[in-house]
Amino acid sequence: MSEEIVVGWDIGGAHLKAAVAGRAGVVHQLCQEPCPLWQGLSHLHQAFDEILRKIPQQADHHAVTMTGELVDLFATRHEGVREIINAVSECLPAQRLHIFVGHEGLFKTQINDRDLDGVASANWLASAQLSAQLMESGLFIDVGSTTTDLLLFDGGRVLTDAYSDRDRLRTDELVYTGVVRTPVMAITNRVPFTGEWIALMAEHFATMSDVYRLCGELPEQADQLPAADHGEKSPEGSARRLARMLGTDMESTGMKNMRRLAEYLREQQLLMIHRACARHLSRELLPAGAPLVGAGVGRFLVKVLAARFGRPYREFGSLFTNNRQQPHEIDISDCAPAVAVAHLLARHHWS
Repeated sequence: MSEEIVVGWDIGGAHLKAAVAGRAGVVHQLCQEPCPLWQGLSHLHQAFDEILRKIPQQADHHAVTMTGELVDLFATRHEGVREIINAVSECLPAQRLHIFVGHEGLFKTQINDRDLDGVASANWLASAQLSAQLMESGLFIDVGSTTTDLLLFDGGRVLTDAYSDRDRLRTDELVYTGVVRTPVMAITNRVPFTGEWIALMAEHFATMSDVYRLCGELPEQADQLPAADHGEKSPEGSARRLARMLGTDMESTGMKNMRRLAEYLREQQLLMIHRACARHLSRELLPAGAPLVGAGVGRFLVKVLAARFGRPYREFGSLFTNNRQQPHEIDISDCAPAVAVAHLLARHHWS
């Protein structure tokens, strides 16, 4: 590659994602590695090593955002931000490293204590800011493996006054539910099953990855961490885990009943996001034709919501030129924050 290159990094609590991007909205390469950060910083180093073996070693700039400071490896979020930045500084050249300070809307090469709140869990803002710069208006919805972000934008601005996770939970801009890692017991406490209402066990026996695998909607690359029982990731394995939530075995319930159960759980999670979406649209800050912009591995749910609200659907990845040479295992929309920080930094340097 002869053009100047920026690598965007999104450091989550469960995955490390990277986007190699150039000027004019071109995405050259995407990478994602599992990174169970709650088990130790060594997993972050390992994930960086794996990705750095695959991407250009002489990238001109590296742009970093994060949510990983939330894991319980760290006593406080501030400690987490500091520890992650220290780890990143050991993996990437310091003179090329730029940290996204979300509430200030800029990148810094040196982070002090006043910046910590702005750095913490700011990846959602990067995605929404870039969407606002590239589109007139819309409701950006990123349904990820663990959480869902919802942000209105119009006139080049993200329409939010909430920046901390606490405030965003209060405003329904952060809905703590995702299509892979969320435990089934966090979706509902009882389900209809064979003509009765059955209480679910409050145990981590199954996750929503099992639900969407049985519904036939889970992208294969989306589920990179072990299953709840460390068992096989197949429809049969998912059915077995879901049956355990009912205090029974799949063999005594049958696959047909387990698929019907998965469809019910899917709808319950969709309703959680639907309610948040309805709240934001009820603010009447968007034109009638403004689209829902879908990102994340669960963006197939955003497409369903757009139809229910009678609004157009736009894929986040459609905003960019795709020049990747690797097999398309990972989509631009799967790595929205990594792509966003890469392009925000590129626009800052080359505009």
